[in-house]
Amino acid sequence: MPPTGAPDNLAYATALAAACQRILAAPDAAALWRTVVDEALALIAADGAAVVSYIEGFWQTLAVRASDSAPGDSAGADVIEILVRQGLFQRPFPNGDPAEVAARDALGEPAVLVARIEGSLRQQLRLVWYVTGSASLSPYAEVAEAIARHASQALEAARERDNLTRAMTARHRVGLAQGILMVRRQITADQAFAVLKRESQNTHVKLRTIAQTVIQTGDLPSARRVRSDGS
Repeated sequence: MPPTGAPDNLAYATALAAACQRILAAPDAAALWRTVVDEALALIAADGAAVVSYIEGFWQTLAVRASDSAPGDSAGADVIEILVRQGLFQRPFPNGDPAEVAARDALGEPAVLVARIEGSLRQQLRLVWYVTGSASLSPYAEVAEAIARHASQALEAARERDNLTRAMTARHRVGLAQGILMVRRQITADQAFAVLKRESQNTHVKLRTIAQTVIQTGDLPSARRVRSDGS
């Protein structure tokens, strides 16, 4: 299906802005990738769109969708094959602009548009559109770049939220473990925290893991081992 829409008119710019807002509002990475491919196809009506990742020597699809009018089931297993055949998945990738866009409109081959999503040094991420028939995706390179740039920002925000949630959960666990030790050993909150910290340093186990053990068992791991050895 050839792309439709006019990327240079006001209505299209408004639709792009709304799509980027929905992408930035995604609550986590899994929802983010689903939102990205949905918005990608809404803005550039290709046969399919996908977010793909290269990590530990393999390409995989994080989210993929075919348009309602796409011929056959081309969005699933075929997307990687299409991109490999186009030569766009040959390593190494250029390490230039994070919003780098590549387009291939080779005669007789599927048209492909690829935009880089900034992820991490260990993981390469790409947003991909493809058309299996005769069409060109090159005019949509700037739109692709804008979507990929907002996807990068949304991924960073989702990771920050995840880190904050983990930190709050860890703090809650430590607080519960402090309370248990205060009651069990008749010590103050500061003394209970010092006991937890010392246990973590002596055993080279993270503080949140020590706290979880205390919550589950009622005492420090080392204290349980001493009782076990002495019984």
